[in-house]
Amino acid sequence: MIDARNHEPSQGPPPDERLAAYVACLAATKDRRAVREVVEREVLLCLIRTNSDRINEYPLLETQQRSIIEIVAARGAVDPLHGHIRKLVGEFVALLGQYAKPGAGDSSQLRTRLMNTETQLLKCVQGVVYTTALCTDNFIETLVRAYGEEALGPSDAVTESTELDEQYWRKHFEHFVVRMVDEAYDAIMTQEAFTLSKERSLLVIRYPFDALLERLCRTPKPLDKTRVQTLFEFETRDFASRKARKLVHDILQGMAARPDYPFASSDIDFISQIVCIDPAAREMEKLQTLLLSGGLTGDATGDAPGDAPGTEGGTPPSPATPAPSPPEVNAEQVQFLREQVVGMACSVATTLNLLREDFLRALDGFSPKETAIVRRTLGDFSLPCLGRALQSLLEFQFVTLLRRRAGEDMGKIHIRTRKERRTSVAAVETLFDSGLTRIRRNKLWQPDPGRATMQLFRPQTATELESLLHLLQIEPQLAREIGSLWTDASFRVEFALYISLDLLSRSTTNLNQRLAELLSRFGITRL
Repeated sequence: MIDARNHEPSQGPPPDERLAAYVACLAATKDRRAVREVVEREVLLCLIRTNSDRINEYPLLETQQRSIIEIVAARGAVDPLHGHIRKLVGEFVALLGQYAKPGAGDSSQLRTRLMNTETQLLKCVQGVVYTTALCTDNFIETLVRAYGEEALGPSDAVTESTELDEQYWRKHFEHFVVRMVDEAYDAIMTQEAFTLSKERSLLVIRYPFDALLERLCRTPKPLDKTRVQTLFEFETRDFASRKARKLVHDILQGMAARPDYPFASSDIDFISQIVCIDPAAREMEKLQTLLLSGGLTGDATGDAPGDAPGTEGGTPPSPATPAPSPPEVNAEQVQFLREQVVGMACSVATTLNLLREDFLRALDGFSPKETAIVRRTLGDFSLPCLGRALQSLLEFQFVTLLRRRAGEDMGKIHIRTRKERRTSVAAVETLFDSGLTRIRRNKLWQPDPGRATMQLFRPQTATELESLLHLLQIEPQLAREIGSLWTDASFRVEFALYISLDLLSRSTTNLNQRLAELLSRFGITRL
């Protein structure tokens, strides 16, 4: 898996050098008489490149750098939450124009405002970096879990050559989904793993999805977590981070009702957790607590302070070197940290929305219903969501392949997907210690004809399961354990293709020949 640079950023160029670079960039755009949009973009690009060493996990690959720049500067503009970033960029350019005037550089107040706006913009970029890194790292880990370590080579090749846009996902799908399904279908036909039967006036071809799943790597070598994944998971265990995340969650939930900050409720947990990777969120929570309690900052900045107002984007003194007279916490400090957090949250949400739309646009041949299911399944690009999404992609791609082979005769064919929950025999056997009996087991499960190590649930819905548990007078503890197996169960999937012989006969005078031609498209050359 291609990695980023070290998590610990350097301080980068000193403030004077950074300001000089921004002023030179602004002057160059004015010399070209560039329009406002171009000026803002060029200044933003200059800011990102000048401060790349100060951004945690800023990628080394040029394609990944371009992806981040494009999301911040252009592609994210389709999202309403990107308006917050555009406003900051406009403010930064306006302040820079004032600063570039003769004698204005001596104004400490203007310089501080300029540096603080720089800090807020860098936090926006940081949000994009964290989000793109986490989502792609989780996606690659999902591929490795399914296909083994050999998935890394093709995935790294795509990452090195393609920016993180629709084409990035499309190339991954073509290799890991489309090619996989094509090869699996050919293997099913070669091994005659399908079944062919006649039901009244229908000819039915059944394909077991297990024949495709068996081609996946079931026991891949565990993949080491990347730094971003490790930091993200740490947020769920660290007490200070959980406190900060609750505060960030409440802030975003409160802002979501405003039309200019339409945070999706389903994404706020994820956004809050990403934001809290950055020390600014934890420090905001710490200083706000001190402010409300009337305390002093002293060494309250902790071991990972964020940028404070008036520090010119730098880091306050370390707790190991106490200041001569600890300043009192004031509302301005807390507000500045809150602005950093909100900027990061906007960039995280914008990036997540953009990644989802790119992911969905890369799907070819899926029906609107199938695409909607993938959208719901994809969620926040977490590992469980991506695991389910990959399963759905493989299923829908198999159906897409069948539709493509049917061609102009699709109107005479109906495709159905049958799913049955199942769990391992070993998992069922453990329930005998909790009161399961053979009679109860046989009422609840039946053998999976395709896998001797699995048992199929007889109930088809949660309501049916609940009714059966009540009928069998299952004890509460055993019922909870069975319910847990139901919730965590995988699915036995079967695709059935129904060919209407009546409809087919209406378009030909030689049904047998017409049927043979149709079946040959599906790789069936003899009945």
